[in-house]
Amino acid sequence: MDSAPKVLMFGWEFPPFNSGGLGVACQGLTGGLASLGARITFVLPQKIDCKSQDCKFVFGNEQPESTVIKTIKVDSPLSPYLTAASYREEYKTFAGTGIRHGIWRKDLVAEVMRYADAAGKIAAREDFDIIHCHDWLTLPAGLKVKEITGKPLVFQIHATEYDRVHGDCMNREICAIEKEGLERADAVVAVSGYTKQKIVDCYNINREKIKVVPNAIDHARFAYSENDNFLNLKKHGKKIALFVGRLTFQKGPDYFLRAAKLASQVDPNIMFVFSGSGDMERWLIEEAARLGLADKAIFAGFLRGDDLARLYKMADIYVMPSVSEPFGLTSLEALASGTPILISRQSGVAQMVSHCLKVDFWDTDQIADKILAACRYSELRQTLQDNGLAEVKKFSWTDSAQKCLNVYRQVLTS
Repeated sequence: MDSAPKVLMFGWEFPPFNSGGLGVACQGLTGGLASLGARITFVLPQKIDCKSQDCKFVFGNEQPESTVIKTIKVDSPLSPYLTAASYREEYKTFAGTGIRHGIWRKDLVAEVMRYADAAGKIAAREDFDIIHCHDWLTLPAGLKVKEITGKPLVFQIHATEYDRVHGDCMNREICAIEKEGLERADAVVAVSGYTKQKIVDCYNINREKIKVVPNAIDHARFAYSENDNFLNLKKHGKKIALFVGRLTFQKGPDYFLRAAKLASQVDPNIMFVFSGSGDMERWLIEEAARLGLADKAIFAGFLRGDDLARLYKMADIYVMPSVSEPFGLTSLEALASGTPILISRQSGVAQMVSHCLKVDFWDTDQIADKILAACRYSELRQTLQDNGLAEVKKFSWTDSAQKCLNVYRQVLTS
């Protein structure tokens, strides 16, 4: 196939209405594909007020022949990172606001299946060559369209249920959906070699079926930023160790907090900033107080855009202690901001980046030692910064999109 294909892409979120890296990755990949000539129809479960020159948006709760459903202009409970239980709690909150957001189901899997039903109707009126799904939430929609149209399906894995939760907490229904999709998809795309191996180990999928297409970043977003309130801390001799991510088991914020206790006993001038939200937030705040870190731990909430870019710039070291990280997009954002990074060896990006500090997520002594080294020794920090800035330039959404196009063409011609 010589010309770039027409893609019906199913996602669950898209900036500025995103709760994490999944939406950012969808936006970056879409832009890269569009720059190479692909025509993208991007389908979302609910109508939101987002615009992009790189794709056409279609919404699962909007039918052309029906009354227009009100556009969502606030955050919704449709986060791709919620558990079934936390979805129900979020649903209660939003259902009580009196704002008509759409037709969400009370159960997360039920909402996923509603989206799948809507996908069948959308496919009947859209022109496309190939189906592309992002993570399990969109998979039933993709499988429905594949069944109806016979068009090939590419299933992209950003995180598995084995990454998101642990042991007895895993949702077996979600695992079953992932396994079905991995088996029935015409091709599987993993965001890293780490994730590819996890798919092989956990779901016994033939590794030849899995292609690695790494994430990337928009370098211009992090090239410059203005000073903010954290600059006052710096003026008073404070150093900043930064955590950015969901405050959940997978991301390891509790390990960052334990390392903060150890490091603060040696250097009381280090501030530990948490940027993110999640089901561990309240526990972390209470635990910080219990550990005597109330004056050293700052919980900044979920930040995006310029606010997040400024925070990266202020940090002396960025720490990503993830328990299981398929990629680690925030680490690239930190590098592009000129901030040295300390990352978990249990991450996809650890296999792709050399100029950084690495540690096992559980080794809080090592995390603390390396935070102290980065904050105390300017030569080390400068070396990591300079080499990290050079290395991160190799991550390009255009390159990732080209790899994705190669997968499309292989599937379409096989």
